[in-house]
Amino acid sequence: MSSALKLKPTNCSDKAIAEMIDTTTWANAFEWQEVRKLGGYFTAYEAQAGDTLFEEGEQTAYMGLIVSGRIRISKRDSQDRLKSLITLGPSQTFGEQSLIDASPRSAKAHALETTRFVVTTRRQLFRLSEKEPALAFKLLWLITQSVSLRLRNTSYLLVDAGS
Repeated sequence: MSSALKLKPTNCSDKAIAEMIDTTTWANAFEWQEVRKLGGYFTAYEAQAGDTLFEEGEQTAYMGLIVSGRIRISKRDSQDRLKSLITLGPSQTFGEQSLIDASPRSAKAHALETTRFVVTTRRQLFRLSEKEPALAFKLLWLITQSVSLRLRNTSYLLVDAGS
């Protein structure tokens, strides 16, 4: 399977993408010049309500940062029923695990409403790390914090489910 998103990218300049990133809380970790550089390593997309971004089990190695709108992450249970895990909104990310480990998607993602988001792929991230290693480190640090927070929340849910 492809590592590309099934949706068509919106035609945006690097500066326009940087301006989108700048509207999220992620921009707080960067200086404007860094956000401007990041714009060259992300691609902008827009999904309509009901659009699937990826299916569970797909091999797509990218991470998205939501600019506006909402995305639902769902997973099939042992009886093959689709269960909602989380609804994500502006300034939240999705797909970090597959970006980092290139493993198949662990869940399905679909838009609940018109949703604008920017995506970086493994290829773009590796290119960033070659050209701007300090900036790539800062970006990876944010991704790591996000994954860590989600893991902590999952641990709490598992403990409560066992009670």
